[in-house]
Amino acid sequence: MRVFETEEGWPETASARISCHATLLSGQLRSLGAALFPPAAAKTLRPFSSGEVAKIVRVSDGYLRQLSLDGLGPAPAIGHGGRRSYTLAQVNELRAYLAAARPREAVDFLPRRRPGEKLQIITVANFKGGSAKTTTALYLAQYLALSGFRVLAIDLDPQASLSAMFGYQPEFDIGQSETIYGAIRYDDQRRPMREVVRPTYFEGIGLVPGNLELMEFEHHTPRAMVERRERGHDLFFRRLASAIDQVSDDYDVVVIDCPPQLGYLTMGALNAATAMLVTIDEPIPSDDVGFDVRHRGGGRPPRSRFHPLCDHAP
Repeated sequence: MRVFETEEGWPETASARISCHATLLSGQLRSLGAALFPPAAAKTLRPFSSGEVAKIVRVSDGYLRQLSLDGLGPAPAIGHGGRRSYTLAQVNELRAYLAAARPREAVDFLPRRRPGEKLQIITVANFKGGSAKTTTALYLAQYLALSGFRVLAIDLDPQASLSAMFGYQPEFDIGQSETIYGAIRYDDQRRPMREVVRPTYFEGIGLVPGNLELMEFEHHTPRAMVERRERGHDLFFRRLASAIDQVSDDYDVVVIDCPPQLGYLTMGALNAATAMLVTIDEPIPSDDVGFDVRHRGGGRPPRSRFHPLCDHAP
């Protein structure tokens, strides 16, 4: 289609004008982001006090102090008044040390998957927006990582709020085919799953980010179905599970944040899931603020109840 500019310099066709407006807005957003954030800005996680670490790994603070004095395990940072603190990476080092030093309790200190145990995939879904779905997925992933599990978080929502919570700006930091779409697309540009997994500031959590590119899967799937380009594991609802299977040995739990709709991506997440968590926005009695998790599939299931106020929660 030929496009002619008007006297004001704008293209005549509506689609071309929209494209020009989008380009201008994108440039303005980039300028604003550059003004507000340093070029190397990144989220960081604060260190944990020895008391917090003792609760996380379920040992006494005195035991941690003695380990530090004996030079065993990771060396904590010493602050004012002799206060000791650990990074999350050091907490995981401490877990590995305790699992080796106390083998009978190894599964408590380092609750990784054992041979033959199945990867657990928790799909967080609600077809209504505003139900704290993304917040729940974020806190669940962080809780599992603090508990010693290796976690992969997958952002299936084109709004990419989960990606933003992990410190990525979807419009600027996520390029073409760098979302899960890159690993499940129908053409020959499909990428290995491992190439779209990114590190996060939260030790123990990998992230497959999202952005508006995810809508391409919703648009291209009907065409692929009509053209019969789907076969076996290439069926649209199996593609996500097949992609996750490529990195299954690297993780213990996968947490999927679904978009607030029953689209092809959500159906793929439901097919891949071994457990489903449905958030609700109804008032909940103050004495029961947990989340029920429905579990299916083999292997050792995740905790059947995640309760943010229980004593063992970090």
